[in-house]
Amino acid sequence: MRVVDSSLKTTCPVNRTTSERSPVGLLCLMLVAVLLTGCSVLQAVYSQAPRYVQWRTNVAHHFSAEQYSLAKAATQRWFDWHRQVQMPLMAPLLAQAADDVKGPISPALACERRDAYLVITKQAVAQAAPLAAEVMVRLGPAQLARVQAFFRDTNDTFREKYVSDDQPTQAALAVDFLATWGGLVYGDLSGAQRARLTREVMALPFNARTILQEFQRFQGQYVQLLRDAQAQALTSDEVARRLEALVLEGIDPQEPQRQAQMQRWVKAGCAFASTFQAQTTPEQRARASRTLAGWQRDVLAIVASR
Repeated sequence: MRVVDSSLKTTCPVNRTTSERSPVGLLCLMLVAVLLTGCSVLQAVYSQAPRYVQWRTNVAHHFSAEQYSLAKAATQRWFDWHRQVQMPLMAPLLAQAADDVKGPISPALACERRDAYLVITKQAVAQAAPLAAEVMVRLGPAQLARVQAFFRDTNDTFREKYVSDDQPTQAALAVDFLATWGGLVYGDLSGAQRARLTREVMALPFNARTILQEFQRFQGQYVQLLRDAQAQALTSDEVARRLEALVLEGIDPQEPQRQAQMQRWVKAGCAFASTFQAQTTPEQRARASRTLAGWQRDVLAIVASR
């Protein structure tokens, strides 16, 4: 039986394409919820995030009633932990960011801030993997087929929206995405800023096609893990270890060739962040600082309400 809570579809104004293109599975959907701080009322969004995650997970897997209940409980447990452990860590990082955006940001500083968030992300992965595994070991062949179909659909959506054989067009699509989400912090970008960003995006060592390939790498390994869990009757502990390793290989790879590639991407991304900040106006920087400070206050309110 497929379980769907239709009321979840309107709990937060989240961009559907953005959420769908993220790596799917209970673990990754949990992590995606952390990114929902882009909504204007953080406290309201955070209170609804477990329901949204549960809905998106069910869309991907078509849970039975029993699986749905288990996944719902696992999602809530992760968010309870996140509220108690990780939200207190995010507040000072947001305060730091609110100060950073007042002036220039060097590539080294951008990478330093990225590393701080990577630590938190790894903690989130370690906490989520066992919870996700408890659900994954109970999935059947029909759900494996559903996940594969879901991945195909989301990849097609991403490809149509962001991938183009024409490099300037693909770069412009990326800038549209950056302008939408960067606008939550800095406000609207000028035509000149968008034109410069387009040129800088074209110089990056990765693009939307690269990102899609990374999604597909994760997807293939996730599907294989589900297949192995069913065929080999893997325990939840075995699935949790493999799932955690799979996700970490995507965000902090240890295999030498992939590690070197990731280092090139990170270095280029940090430089891009620095040049983006350099072309912002004093008004945009002031707005960014106010926005981030507001999010920091919201995080403190969430922590206090636990």
